[in-house]
Amino acid sequence: MKTIISALTVCWFGILAVAAQQSSVFKIGVLSDIHFMAPELLDKPGKAFDNYIIHDRKLLEQSPELLDSAVHVLIQEQPEFVFICGDLTKDGEKISHRYVADHYLKQLRENGCRVFVVPGNHDVNNPHAVIFEGDTVRRTETVTPDEFARIYKDYGYGEALARDPHSLSYTARLDSHTWLLAIDACKYEENDFDNNVCVTGGRIKPETMEFIRRQVEEARRQHCRIVTMMHHGIVEHWKWQGKVMKDYLIDDWKSHAREFGKLGLRVVFTGHFHAQDITAFGKGNRCVYDVETGSTVSFPQPVRIVTCCYPELNIRTRCVEHLSGVNTLNELSIRYARSGIQTIISDMLPASIPYDIRQQAGSTLSKAYVAHLKGDEKMPDSYKSELKKSCRSLRRYSWKYAFALKVLGKSFFHDLTPADNDIVLKLNK
Repeated sequence: MKTIISALTVCWFGILAVAAQQSSVFKIGVLSDIHFMAPELLDKPGKAFDNYIIHDRKLLEQSPELLDSAVHVLIQEQPEFVFICGDLTKDGEKISHRYVADHYLKQLRENGCRVFVVPGNHDVNNPHAVIFEGDTVRRTETVTPDEFARIYKDYGYGEALARDPHSLSYTARLDSHTWLLAIDACKYEENDFDNNVCVTGGRIKPETMEFIRRQVEEARRQHCRIVTMMHHGIVEHWKWQGKVMKDYLIDDWKSHAREFGKLGLRVVFTGHFHAQDITAFGKGNRCVYDVETGSTVSFPQPVRIVTCCYPELNIRTRCVEHLSGVNTLNELSIRYARSGIQTIISDMLPASIPYDIRQQAGSTLSKAYVAHLKGDEKMPDSYKSELKKSCRSLRRYSWKYAFALKVLGKSFFHDLTPADNDIVLKLNK
């Protein structure tokens, strides 16, 4: 009888231990698109850097201070883990990668955070890695895939349970019942130094997809759940994104999202588009949530804080609020975002369209874009009138571009479910 009671006691406490592990609570901090630009890259201010910024939407010169502030937010929150979903550098400069790893990530590690990174389209084999020297630029050293893994050996690659030989994807153990699957979906092999081309789009190679399947199978064998991160989106974040701006999603995203659902990869932390947006694909226990995190160098400079208590994820958003020498960081970053989009749209439209009409179209779209960056967007009535007016003016010169403006202007303001910034995701539904 004593033997039976002893055996039952061991069994009971074993069940309690497994239940405790499966319901363990931990906190994750999420950053993306930090686009750190080492100060040495701006050797001499001038036309070269000014022209770059005019066509850009990022606070690159302020990236060191903004990243420092984001790191302090994370240190205050004290997450056990920090995920950085790619685009760690402006354009893959080795000096920028060294700064990120040796200073900022080291701070997090010394404050008790285990940090995990994955590359973005800017980070590896990038011909745009340059030093600005007044009116000209000259190339500086970028990193190979192997160098990327070596630089970040303390931030995922050195403690990987398994590495994909065909990409920079890996798995790592977070706790006794949770694995991280970090997926490299970048196309840096296609970058062209002769023609100065850095490929924006992403895809999951067939070999990498097979690696993912094997890791899911092994995790199940060990009774472990998986959380996933990668740079490119796996689900559309606004209607028509897969047609109009497909480079911000992986190729054939629907098929991959369906397979992720079948594999039980329910939550994927992403970045790339610099927006705070959460969207879903599929239903029931095959629903996949794409939790996209905005950029620290773009409005609204967000940091996600995710408390995991399976089957629930409590997601909160904090934002960097201050920048030295600036009265209102929000106003500055909104101005950068709007002017960047306005310039892009104005340059994209044919020169035969009057300048004021092109400017009007860019200004209108930039408002919707900024709302999408912030998340939880809702179109005000005043914007509806402005969009109609801009489309009517543009239609006199181009029906095609007027239609595109209408589609984008509405899509950016149409927030797909669920909420974007503060939400509890219930994964048992």
